[in-house]
Amino acid sequence: MSDVVRRPLIAVTLGRDLPDRPSVFRLADSFVQALASSGAIPIALMPGTDGAAIRQVVERVDGLFLPSGVDPHPRHFGEEVHPRTVIDEDLDALEMNAIASATDLGMPILGVCRGCQILNVALGGSLVQHLEPGGPVDHLPDLPLKSEVHDVRIAADSRLARLSEARLLRVNSLHHQAVARPAPALRVVATAQDGIVEAVEARDPDRWIVGVQYHPEELMDQQAHRNLFDDFVSSCGRFAAARQSPEGTE
Repeated sequence: MSDVVRRPLIAVTLGRDLPDRPSVFRLADSFVQALASSGAIPIALMPGTDGAAIRQVVERVDGLFLPSGVDPHPRHFGEEVHPRTVIDEDLDALEMNAIASATDLGMPILGVCRGCQILNVALGGSLVQHLEPGGPVDHLPDLPLKSEVHDVRIAADSRLARLSEARLLRVNSLHHQAVARPAPALRVVATAQDGIVEAVEARDPDRWIVGVQYHPEELMDQQAHRNLFDDFVSSCGRFAAARQSPEGTE
């Protein structure tokens, strides 16, 4: 028997490079590096796959990661398309199917930026389609993602507070949409100074489901942000082990 420790397999959803190159899939390397450096093996999950095939893939991995990208279609929460909304309907279908399968299985899920938004939408929440500029916080600054631009206040009893070891966290920002009404299964655990939602978690403390609006993958040199990825990957490893144990087999 091999002594090599099995690294968790984590499905990562890929969207199209809209609007300039719709035939090209895109994924920032920083997401791959963050997951890999925390001990995971990222596996690409691409649009155009039917629901049954998505379920088949999700059943074979140990976690689901939802990265940044363009905007979810507002019809999923009963609104018309805002003029500033950019949509990838194939990605919506992919991620909503993947989220449904992952939640059915009790699998860990981490969403970043759009990933936080589509997680909330898929579970029954809604979004602010466009944050108008000029408020107390600039959520779409013309700055590199390595730049910390505003604080987020974190709920003391949250998973994020434990992992960050902080109640106030300095973060980067690159978004024009945000969570409006949280999904019934999620609770808001971090907000910016202007009240914009910056993080959500599963209401059930036994479920590892987290969505963050900022980009921790670009701040992995800071332990508070690295801890989020490390804990996600560790949780995926525990999920895999539980499925492989005699009690976890059917």
